Amino acid sequence: MRFLPLLLILLFVQTTFAQKTFLFPKVKAQGVSVAALTPPNWTLIESATGDLNNDATDDLALVFESNQVTDETRTYGDNHSDIIKETQKPRILAIYFRDKANGVFNLSAQNNDFILRSEEGGKVGDPLQQMAIKDQQLFLRFKGGSEWRWELGYTFKFQNKDWFLTSAINLYFNQNTGDMTERIYDFSSRQLFTTVGNLHRRDIANRKTSEVLYFSQLRTFKTFKKPWAWEIMPNVYL
Repeated sequence: MRFLPLLLILLFVQTTFAQKTFLFPKVKAQGVSVAALTPPNWTLIESATGDLNNDATDDLALVFESNQVTDETRTYGDNHSDIIKETQKPRILAIYFRDKANGVFNLSAQNNDFILRSEEGGKVGDPLQQMAIKDQQLFLRFKGGSEWRWELGYTFKFQNKDWFLTSAINLYFNQNTGDMTERIYDFSSRQLFTTVGNLHRRDIANRKTSEVLYFSQLRTFKTFKKPWAWEIMPNVYL
């Protein structure tokens, strides 16, 4: 019987350890430099500057990567389905508006899910290809795959006090044959433009169509969990 308390303690420790999850830090609400905004034990891996809120002042978008490898539960499918666990370094997207009067960067949004991780690109490698600010919009570009490859692009704009997805592009192609399907989404006008054919013979072998996009409301960083997580049409994920 004297071993029972020890056994219970060991079971409690094991259960507690198993339930321990990775905790994202809250990025700094204000700062005057990128170095000052970088969380401890995280590394800046991508940045972009440009005017995001139409005040003629350069704002800032940053992607941080944890120095720690951990198990992450990531969503594939329509936000709540196809949950899988991956071992990798988590990433954070942080967007700051710069105060024109004093030059201080003020946090507009922190997102811990949308930026794909380094292990999510397949044989291509790190899927994060580009982040840019242009025409007061934030552009994010990803790619991955092996023989069949994919490229994803998303454009977010700050309006009505939130970050809305205004357009997107999804290109899926075979790198050997050139067979491809490209979909361009314009959420402002609710239009979808689709091109099916061959990547190497776009002008002579491709069929282009357009149709109306049906969705209830524009997605934001809060309602669009991550790439590949919106089943925008049956069996079509964005």
